Amino acid sequence: MLPLRGKIAENKLVATTIESEIRRLFADFGNPALVAEHLLKRWDANVLSDEDIRGITRFMIQANLHAALLIQIRRCLKRDMRVPWSGFAEALKQAEIKLEPLEVDAFFEGLNSQTISFDSDMMLDLVESTGLDGYDPRPADYRHKRTLFVRHQHAEKRADLMRRLEYARVNRLISQEKRLLDELQAFDPSDPELSREKNLFAFREAQEIVENALAHSPPKSEIERKFSRLSPDVQEAAKPIIQAVKEKAKLATQQGAESEIYDLALMLIFMELHEDGVAILEENRSSQRIDWLLLETLIAGRKFAAALGEVEKLEVKYAGDPESPFALTYARARALWGLGETVTAIELMKSLTRVRPSYRSATTLLQQWIEEAP
Repeated sequence: MLPLRGKIAENKLVATTIESEIRRLFADFGNPALVAEHLLKRWDANVLSDEDIRGITRFMIQANLHAALLIQIRRCLKRDMRVPWSGFAEALKQAEIKLEPLEVDAFFEGLNSQTISFDSDMMLDLVESTGLDGYDPRPADYRHKRTLFVRHQHAEKRADLMRRLEYARVNRLISQEKRLLDELQAFDPSDPELSREKNLFAFREAQEIVENALAHSPPKSEIERKFSRLSPDVQEAAKPIIQAVKEKAKLATQQGAESEIYDLALMLIFMELHEDGVAILEENRSSQRIDWLLLETLIAGRKFAAALGEVEKLEVKYAGDPESPFALTYARARALWGLGETVTAIELMKSLTRVRPSYRSATTLLQQWIEEAP
């Protein structure tokens, strides 16, 4: 059995108001009996809620103050106050008090009389304890029926949420679908099927963002612009280097050395020879990381229209990857910004950060764009 101080700390994250007060009093007095004495005065004043009384009852049982609790319950019976029947049964069990059949009958008679007088089912409280299970089958039977009822309610609520989810999905109500999925997962967090549904939704939501952005974006042919290249002097000086790199890349391709091709392209990119880097990568598309480097190189080299075309290719190629829509949306927004489509780019990036608030690169870039936008 846990020490009392450990038990009190154990429930810290889900504490009720009365449990918080019990912890405060325990810190002040350090003696469970003194804490109980203070709380019982409030109980006697009849100013506590049923949940507060249950909290005090649990505390006194854990503190082994069974005798004091039983005395308090006797006072409640004499004054016709509401009795915590589960705590009563548990205190009798913990104190190892044996009951006679007549006493068991009296227990249920008192419970039934309070059920009528307080217009509530006191058995709901009693089922929290197994203290009377050895004397009478009614608590166990009621507990079983209550479990079946709760499970039935659980199944009905889940079925209703699933029906509403399907309606939202069919009618493309994205925000409503997201809310229902969150509610379902909170309702049943251990269900792997719901986790799969969440992943599929994230993918479809990203697709929706892209489709909305494209619907407001003019055709590429209308927004493509010409950008300056390297100066003639730099191009002339770089020719021997580029030729050597191309020869090494050709040899690496023949040998299947994808890693060397990747490194050679990086070298050209660091030298800001983006067009030549693109040429090497396009001729050697042997892996996913080369595909992504090619897309990044097109953007870095200000080939924004070509980057948009590459985004469309990768959307098809990596349609089954749940993470690719986010990276591709990020790349599309950057390309649109480069082409001067600032409004569309900002809206697209805003949508992305709403879906992925932890996407720091997107958040930082969005803030920069908002500050720079005309």
